[in-house]
Parts: sequence; structure tokens; C-alpha cells
Amino acid sequence: MADRSESSYRTELDLSELGEMTYECIDGCALCCLCQPELLSHEEEKFRSDPELMSGVTDEHISPEVDGAAIKLQGAHGACHFLKGRRCGVYNNRLHFCKAFPISVFAGWRVQLNVNLSCRGIGLPGKRLAEHGMGILDAIGETRVDEELESAQDVFYQFSKNAKDTKTIQSASSVREACGFLSDDMLDEIGLSRILTYAEHGNTRQNSPAQDIARRARASEPEANVDELALMLGTELFDLPDLSYLPVYVDERLDWKVFQLSGRNIVGYDLSEDGTIREFVKVNPTDISLMPLSEEGKREMERYLMLVNSRDCFLGHAAYLCDEDGYGYNFGQAYLGAMANTIVDLWWRSSFLALLRDKEMLGRDEVREGVIFFDMDLLDLPTIGAFI
Repeated sequence: MADRSESSYRTELDLSELGEMTYECIDGCALCCLCQPELLSHEEEKFRSDPELMSGVTDEHISPEVDGAAIKLQGAHGACHFLKGRRCGVYNNRLHFCKAFPISVFAGWRVQLNVNLSCRGIGLPGKRLAEHGMGILDAIGETRVDEELESAQDVFYQFSKNAKDTKTIQSASSVREACGFLSDDMLDEIGLSRILTYAEHGNTRQNSPAQDIARRARASEPEANVDELALMLGTELFDLPDLSYLPVYVDERLDWKVFQLSGRNIVGYDLSEDGTIREFVKVNPTDISLMPLSEEGKREMERYLMLVNSRDCFLGHAAYLCDEDGYGYNFGQAYLGAMANTIVDLWWRSSFLALLRDKEMLGRDEVREGVIFFDMDLLDLPTIGAFI
């Protein structure tokens, strides 16, 4: 399939997140090699027919809900089986999901491309992400893109029908616009408390305008305890028995870090390729509080908030939460609640990393480090629709 422009596709494509961004793969980073990629059917056939490639194939995935063949991890929770000295040993045979990184292709009611901001190569001079994204779509093939999109649209249609039937529906444009109106409120603990209280106890009619949704959120009493929520989210994040489930943070020196709740402390480990770990820090979670944001820190967090607000997969995540709850909440409330939780989580992670660096305030750089630690997990949230 020849490379084509965005306008030549029959389906609606949104590449706005990629914009004019560039990226460069940083030698020695290998963040993407800490994920366990699934094999597509034609990739599985190729790998199983080659003894060298077959050595890295497993039917056991670290995510139990995922079926099919995948690549083994070294030591069960280390790097990809084929990574040696932080270099890919089968680079010319790497999988679709390896080639696509740091871009994700999401099918909802349209096809949207997202950038994984946990990749430290984003923004470095190099390849244009838009060109890389179009190359990924061409490699997938328009026929499969159309098939995946049609299936995802059916799911979104069913969600809309269920929300209408339960009188909990809001349009995507109204909830996104309301989130934009409330962006300043979400960078303030009292404002976040009001939005979280509204999400839990609000009473919004279906198909309300964005101004009404934002007004009701601002009028809510600030009953939610943001500090308690931050501590709960932070400890739950690291309270996992298996190291392979823990989020990985690649620091400025390209060291791989994982953090695990052990007893009363969060223990930080350096992670090696083979899955071995070495403890480097212990922190009591109660010592971590949401640090104040400088003006530059606020602007950086607001930029990220509005980026998430534009992601169809996040909209799909809010829809997933509504469906899981049996449509007991208005979609506008569910969406703003999910966004407020996202900001609290990011704020806490940024504060945690800043504490390890003896900082007392979150500026632009501290928030960016929080985003690097956070964005891969955000893109991995359950959602309706599908990543192709």
C-alpha cells in the first residue's frame, strides 16, 4: 500500500495530537521494550516457524485478560526476551506494536492517533510523528482500519443508546467543552474537590449544555478530600504483588525505576534487563503531599489536561466507567470525575518524583517528569473502542 496523505483515507482520521511534533529514538532508553507486545496472527505464524524467533514466544501474558501469543519477558518482569544490552536482537523482525511506538491508533467513532508522552524522545529533532503515523496506518492497511472502525462505531452506538435509555447521555462536545471551562478549577484543590463531589452527587439532566455542566460542578460543595484521594491513588498504584504490573519510570539518566508498596513504605527499585532489582529508596506514603504548582507548572499541567480532554480513548474510558456502573451516573459527571482523578493522580506522581529530588514546588520540569511517569498508564486504561 503506497504512502498516502490523511485526506486520501475514506475514514475520518484525527492526527491533531501529532501536529508538527518530532521524535528521536534515544539509544539506551528501551522503554518500549519493557512492554509485553502481542503477536498479530501473521506475526505469530512467522515467529513459530523460526527456532530463534520461537524462543521468545509465550502463550502466557502478564495481563490475564489478554489472549493469544506474546513475547516473553526476561525474569518474568524484566525487558523483552530479545533485548540485549538495551538493543533489539531481532530489530528487522520486530512486531507491529514495536514499530508503531510511540504512537497508538485508536478506533472509536473515528480513527485517532495518540502520542505516548512517556517516551523521552518526543520533541527531539528527528522524524515527524505525523509521517510516522501515516506509515503505521499504511502498514495496517485501510481494509483492516475500516473493519476495526466499523466494529468500534457499533460499540459507541450501543453506549449512546444505553445512555439515552437511562437518561444519562451528554454529547462528547458538551463534556469536553465543560472540561475546558473548568480547567483552572482542576488546578486548585478546592476546585478539584467541588468537581469530585459533583461527579459523585450531582444531578444533571441529559443533553445539558456545557455551561450548565460547568456551573453545577462549580456550585457543588467541596466535600471530597483531595489529599486523601491522592494518597489512596498513590498507594494503590504501587500496592501490587507482581513487579510486572507496576508502572515503570525511565529517569533522565535512562535508569529504569519501579516502586512497590511494602509494609508501610514505598520501596524504589532499579530494574535490570534480566528482571533483577536493587533497592535505592524507601518513602513513607504519608510523607507525600500535593506540592504547590508554580505558574509554569500550572501551565504545563493545563496543557496536558487539555490534551487528555481531546483524546477519544479517554472519552471511551469515561463511557466504560458509565457502563461498568450500570449507567447510574450522568455521563458528564462520569467524565469530569475521571478527569479530576487523572489530575490528582498526575499531581501526586509529580509530587512523589519531586520529593525524591528534594524539591518543594512543581514547576514545568517537575510536571513533565510526572507526565513521563503517567502517560503510558493513562493510554492503557480500559476503554470502549479499540487500539489497533
